[in-house]
Amino acid sequence: MRLWALTWLGLVLAATSPEADTFQSGDWKGRANFNGEGTFTDCTVLLPDPAHTTLGFVMTPEADIGMFVADSALRLKPGEQKPVLVLMEGQHPFAAIADIVAENGVLIPLKKGDPVFDAIAEGSKFRVSVREKEFALEPEGTAEALEALKACVESHRGKNRVEL
Repeated sequence: MRLWALTWLGLVLAATSPEADTFQSGDWKGRANFNGEGTFTDCTVLLPDPAHTTLGFVMTPEADIGMFVADSALRLKPGEQKPVLVLMEGQHPFAAIADIVAENGVLIPLKKGDPVFDAIAEGSKFRVSVREKEFALEPEGTAEALEALKACVESHRGKNRVEL
């Protein structure tokens, strides 16, 4: 299992963060995550939509970034990997191997500066294709959410927290 899978599972399994570790950008909700030893691991930001598809991003202290897509229609096996395509008008399809991090979700590694990432960051409409389903996504406030995610990482990088 790759770092991304562990990173996302850390978000899913972690207890509620103190208020200082959370942030909000429009409808997007984010938080800083720490491992069991109290070391900062990453920041995540989600645009939850329980009735449809949840979209999220995770960024590590090294500035690695991934996109999380979850939908109740998916039935996947966590710990495995799956090929995915990210499609948008005017761009070549972006193929990646995603980590299956939940029964209903995948984490897709992205690269800053890649035209697809830049278009997503600018709020472009895009589709994510997993063999089981294709998701059409048009999130609002993505640019601001990604800036808040970056600020979260910068403010927590190198920090440790011990929970008593």
